[in-house]
Amino acid sequence: MKPLRSVAGLALVFVGSSVFAAPEAPKPTSVRAIPTGARAALSVVKVSAADAERVKAHSFKPANVLRAIPEDQTDGPSLVATRRPVLKPGPATPKLNVAKFGETVHNAFKENVRGYALGLRKNGQPILTLIWDSARTPNQGGKAWTLDTRMHVASVSKLMTAIIATKLLDERGLSFDTKIGSYLPTYWNEGTNASDITFRELLTHRAAFTVYDGDYASFKRQIEMGVSSNAANGIGYTNGTFSLVRVLTATMTGGVSRNATFEPPVAMSAANTAAFNDAMWDVKTTDAFLAYAQAKVFTPSGVAGVSAAPSAGGAFAYAGKADTQGWDSGDLRGELGGAGFRLSVNDVLDVMGTFRRKGTIVSAAKAKEAIEATLGIDQAIDTPAGKIYNKNGAWRTGKSVTDDIEQSVAYFFPEDIECVVLVNSWLGTQQASLRGTIRDAYVANLD
Repeated sequence: MKPLRSVAGLALVFVGSSVFAAPEAPKPTSVRAIPTGARAALSVVKVSAADAERVKAHSFKPANVLRAIPEDQTDGPSLVATRRPVLKPGPATPKLNVAKFGETVHNAFKENVRGYALGLRKNGQPILTLIWDSARTPNQGGKAWTLDTRMHVASVSKLMTAIIATKLLDERGLSFDTKIGSYLPTYWNEGTNASDITFRELLTHRAAFTVYDGDYASFKRQIEMGVSSNAANGIGYTNGTFSLVRVLTATMTGGVSRNATFEPPVAMSAANTAAFNDAMWDVKTTDAFLAYAQAKVFTPSGVAGVSAAPSAGGAFAYAGKADTQGWDSGDLRGELGGAGFRLSVNDVLDVMGTFRRKGTIVSAAKAKEAIEATLGIDQAIDTPAGKIYNKNGAWRTGKSVTDDIEQSVAYFFPEDIECVVLVNSWLGTQQASLRGTIRDAYVANLD
């Protein structure tokens, strides 16, 4: 079906009131050598022929990842033209005017994006749906957006990883301040202070990582470099702190023994044997992380078949409204944790609502604790209605408006409202902030 390019192409559902638009179709520092006893504890794992073939094809940074540029944390301008002043809450706490919020968002987006999908739920029930234009242009399959269209959600994956880690710790009776040292692979040479990093620090970008990237080779190198012990210098946005969680998940659950060393099926040089072992660890821990995430977070939320690989009907990334030649960002298994998950608006909303309220992942009290601790969350913003919490994501081929980008944002609002938006282009030639636009639309429409 050829996507429509006018206001008639907006499919909008507002539940509980009137519809306002007619819907239509650095260099290493000192490292700590592995103690003799720890080396003796290593257990050799025989590798199957099938796994050996997977390693032959393995790359820590395949071509599709090398081309991509994850988002930075600077916000551009908002697309909302005016913003209501943030006032101190009065006797009556204001509430979101959902219809006006939807109108504000759509007016900001409609002439500035290739396409988008927005879902707003209250107590888990849909109260607003906005769908606009192309997930894929006609010459690339002609897919229109739906709330079930999957796209690489980039760093919104971090919110998912934080929820997975919250479950992982909670079912073991462990706090967010648990140190990671007992769960790191034994064969790693841990640098200064690495063992003392806590899960809270990993999940709030306070682990003092200086290596940004989220692939196995990068975060392993960071642990072997060590980190600063100065908490004031520990804040730095990195993908690696979240991608490391996939290894910790595997060792904590027994999916991969932390003492394992993988033996290649044929004789290799020492260097090649070490590289084979690293690659096998990457493959096996990613498998274990995905299996745990599916069983403990996604399935309880009613979300099936979660993957880092593109799906047949998934969205492509574009430069903007006029771009017709999009980009498929490819299989991103090696980035899982800090990025990599391919999810739809409904998928992310299902997980957020289940986590926040249902008690089938963790208790509502534990979820509230995790949200208020900003695990996997970028910003906690005061508004007249209360705090709002967001996580944004972007994955792009470059920084120019002629480069392709896929963007996402997830918000926890007061009133038990969640909002998720996926956009498969820049927001206009100003490269406006997605999360800033949603924030400003929310604040501007509190009554």
